[in-house]
Amino acid sequence: MFQDDASASSCTNLSTAIRNIAPTAVLVRVYPERRSVTHLFEPDFYRILVDRRTERMAAGMIRRKFCNTADWRIAHDFHLPTGTLYLTPEPHQNGYIPEDDHSFGLSPVRRIAIADGSY
Repeated sequence: MFQDDASASSCTNLSTAIRNIAPTAVLVRVYPERRSVTHLFEPDFYRILVDRRTERMAAGMIRRKFCNTADWRIAHDFHLPTGTLYLTPEPHQNGYIPEDDHSFGLSPVRRIAIADGSY
């Protein structure tokens, strides 16, 4: 029982920590560090305009949580409501440009991990 609570808490804590710095965020797109950019999106699929410090903080939290799970040389999307990390869709796939596609492209085939460790 306690293990389940700790796992759920881990997922909630990451999403809550990100919402503390970007309250309306539902998706964080973390690009490879060489690109030096992170995008945060609202539920309406549009980007949140935040300062670079906030971008770095959100990306850092996600990278630390999934440090041994993800290949950070490629872009990943973290969906806050589910605590799930996905590979970012390719430019030709639905969800690559959320504001145009009206989708985050959260396909199960691109799922990498869930913050509670259940995947």
